[in-house]
This record gives sequence, C-alpha cells and structure tokens, in this order.
Amino acid sequence: MDSMDQRIGRLEYYIQLLVKTVDMDKYPFYAMMIEKGLTEEEGEEVGRICRELEDELESQKAQGFVTFDKLLALFAGQLNEKLDVHETIFALYEQGLYTALMEEFIEIMKHFD
Repeated sequence: MDSMDQRIGRLEYYIQLLVKTVDMDKYPFYAMMIEKGLTEEEGEEVGRICRELEDELESQKAQGFVTFDKLLALFAGQLNEKLDVHETIFALYEQGLYTALMEEFIEIMKHFD
C-alpha cells in the first residue's frame, strides 16, 4: 500500500500532466488559480466577489449610474492577495467569466493607464 505522501505526489503529477494536455489559453483564470496556488475556498471567494459586484453593477446601471470606479476599488480591495488585480480581470474576461463586470473594469483601467 502506498503512503499518503506517495499518493498525493502521484496526484500532483497527474494534475500537472492534465494541465499540459488542456489548452490553458482557453482557461486563463483557472490556469492562474493553479499557478498562484489558490485553494478551493479562495477560488470560490473570487466567484462570490464577482457575483456580488455584478449584481451591484446591474443595480447601479438601473439607477442611472454611469461610472463604476468604486466597484473596481471594491474588487481590488477584496481580491485575494495572491492575485494581481489587472491580471485577474483580464484572465476572467478572456475566459468569459463575469464579462459585463470585467468589461467595465477594463474600460476604467484604460482611463488610468
């Protein structure tokens, strides 16, 4: 019977092989999560933040708001410290996740870059 360490090591190796076989360009956010070593809970937290801010974006648009800088500040303030704000926004956008929110963030960043 293999030890737990051997089994974990083998699983890590299998995952590395699987990651190489998948076109990670199609999944830049997932690739970044793996690269940065996020836990499942940390990954779920990014999703929760995005869902809440996307709901807030819709609400603010319905109220007639036209600038959403504060939402970007909230995103940056809540984002896991392992992740870079700009890199995360572009990875989520390119993967097709939370696109309405990420498009707004990208527009805001264009004005400040």
